[in-house]
Amino acid sequence: MKQYFTGFFTATCLTASLFLFMGAQKTKVQTEPLLIKSERGTTTIGGGFIEMDGASGKKLFEVAVSKSNHGQLSLFNKNGLIAASVSASEDGNGFVKVHNNKGIRAVDIRSSSFGGYFSTYNIDKKQTSYLGTFRNLRGGLMTYNENADLTSFVGASDESDGKISLYNNMGNNVVRLGSLYKDGNKADGFISLHDRYGEYGWHMSGKTGQ
Repeated sequence: MKQYFTGFFTATCLTASLFLFMGAQKTKVQTEPLLIKSERGTTTIGGGFIEMDGASGKKLFEVAVSKSNHGQLSLFNKNGLIAASVSASEDGNGFVKVHNNKGIRAVDIRSSSFGGYFSTYNIDKKQTSYLGTFRNLRGGLMTYNENADLTSFVGASDESDGKISLYNNMGNNVVRLGSLYKDGNKADGFISLHDRYGEYGWHMSGKTGQ
């Protein structure tokens, strides 16, 4: 992933330098795209975009105005498949998307109005994890199985304590660990076990040992 970020930074610097150079020249308005060709490929510069293609004709790099009118930077592998992109969502929050060698999304890094988060996906395009800030402004990690069903949560509870919840393959919560705030407990350690259907089976409080 470090290589992707290095590539993004380098491409951004080159693009900014190109715009500064072009702006410094006294040229007339260009309404048709400008093509620059060499043995290494072709660069096309037009209104709102710059595209670089390799010698094979496959797109390798593009910086453009996105459909939501934000800036967008995209890198492609030698086969012309998307490898990574940086842009912003409809409401202006920044994001980075990283894809595998088949162009399938593998990693998302996003910001939001309440924080930031990191998500991963499998080759079937199913989400497998979420790490970041939730809408309640608390952090947590969620994992999912191959079908994108929730299997675990580790993070902060509504009372701002640590919390662990485990789920079976039917989506039922079968293990809970955290702090207890009822039955005379005040943030005492607590564990409970549940059957396959999520129904209560057993618990133990750190305060009473019961």
